Amino acid sequence: MNNSTIDFSVLSLIPKIAESIEQLKKENEELKYHLQPQKYNLSKRADVRRFLGISDSTIAKYMREQIFKEGYHFFREIKGSKSIIIFVSGAIEEFKKSKER
Repeated sequence: MNNSTIDFSVLSLIPKIAESIEQLKKENEELKYHLQPQKYNLSKRADVRRFLGISDSTIAKYMREQIFKEGYHFFREIKGSKSIIIFVSGAIEEFKKSKER
């Protein structure tokens, strides 16, 4: 018979390995996002809503409460008697990244 012993101390490495796997998954998702063609026109409200996974009323709330800051996250453009909101894609992407942390 073979008298082999099992070293169970390596089991303590499992949480660290799981943490590393989760970090790799996040990095993989971020790389996939940057490699695929842009699906959203983040200057438009509807695409901002879909990109962030929020409702129109949440966008309005963010604007009202200055979570989305005029001149940074969006601009108002006057066309005739209408005020058109144009979002800044880089600021919206940055906002999403900050929310994911």
